[in-house]
Amino acid sequence: MVRWSDTFWGEGNRGFEVLSTNVKNGAIAIEEFQRFLNESSQYESAYCKNLSRLQSQLLKVQHVGTFTPIWQSIRDLLEKIALAHSSTVTYYQDLLREIHNYHDLYQKKVKTSIQKDSDITRTADLVSQLNNALNTLNKAKEQYHTIGLDYERAKRSGNNLTNGTSTPTPQDTTTSASSLAQTAFNTLTSTTRQFERLEKKYRQAHDDYKASVEKYNSIRTEFEKRFYEGKFY
Repeated sequence: MVRWSDTFWGEGNRGFEVLSTNVKNGAIAIEEFQRFLNESSQYESAYCKNLSRLQSQLLKVQHVGTFTPIWQSIRDLLEKIALAHSSTVTYYQDLLREIHNYHDLYQKKVKTSIQKDSDITRTADLVSQLNNALNTLNKAKEQYHTIGLDYERAKRSGNNLTNGTSTPTPQDTTTSASSLAQTAFNTLTSTTRQFERLEKKYRQAHDDYKASVEKYNSIRTEFEKRFYEGKFY
């Protein structure tokens, strides 16, 4: 079963951010469309004026002889083309007025319905908290596994050191045996202290990782609930 929340969030849980950005940047798209229509209207208007000027020149020419029907056809054709472009200019101007009104209405709606909406603001905060919690979780996970590997290596080294401690042979002198025993004791003590510090660090990393998982799951559950209940609208 496809979960809408998983599909919507996308990579990096940026679904809501992308949606909000598109809504806020909608005014830019409208302005670009207005510029396109305005330039198109100017080109159409200029072309229409040139055709009308050319048609006026044809009216001043005396059409005689066998070319008279051809000149008449050209003049009629130019008149129809100029009329078509004139209608296009009128259509562009009407459309520009509608787009301008829509632009004003869109900006007011974004300002009143989105920027000042407490539910949408809360959802945006949840998205930010979710991303921060996810980053913290990934760092805690990486640190936990890194320290865990060091901890396991230290544990194996400690076991090998304990198992490898030898008892002096009867041929060893008393001084030599005492020196070896003291060295082994110091080494074992130092290793034990290092192991205890590493074990404490490992337990702390485990607790941090566990707390990060719980925090992330809590925020994610709240965020999913808001989406499923449609409270972000």
